[in-house]
Amino acid sequence: MSKAFDNLKNALKKIPGMGTKSAERMASFLALENRSHARDVADAIISALERVTPCPKCFGLSEDGKLCNICSDASRSEKSICVVEKSSDIDAIEKSGAWTGKYHVLGGKLSPLRKIGPDKLNLEQLSERIESGCVEEIILALSNDIEGEATCHYIQERLVGTRAVKLTRIGFGLPSGSQLGFADAGTIKNAIDSRKTF
Repeated sequence: MSKAFDNLKNALKKIPGMGTKSAERMASFLALENRSHARDVADAIISALERVTPCPKCFGLSEDGKLCNICSDASRSEKSICVVEKSSDIDAIEKSGAWTGKYHVLGGKLSPLRKIGPDKLNLEQLSERIESGCVEEIILALSNDIEGEATCHYIQERLVGTRAVKLTRIGFGLPSGSQLGFADAGTIKNAIDSRKTF
């Protein structure tokens, strides 16, 4: 077997959700069956590595260090912030059409077992946004699991505290332990519409 092929297969296996067999099939497709498509993929990856950056305000996806499309959209309310774990969660919520405010991406959840403390998440920047005085509502759209709940409680106690900010948590038609990015648009819309005070 080719060493270059093995390197490609091993690199593909590092993609979340990509098993050994899937990586082997994809490597075979890219290296042998459709080389022009492989070059398009390689060019797209290089372009993304060079241009994609976190939005300096919400930490969602942006380009070249500029504000993302949502943060720069004046028609979206600055008074409401939806807090999510990952930038992919923004896409899931946007597809539901249920949210017209802004976002804040934490970059994960608090997890003592995985040594993820408050300093590893974008919590300080969220605190600054709350302290600015223009935020009236924070909606917590974090996964329905123990780490998600712990992160919600941390935000409630340490960041919001006694401030006059309405704190809500999305309702869950989502199964316990599920991730937001895997839910369909209708389920996410129902979850946002049925949010409750946290």
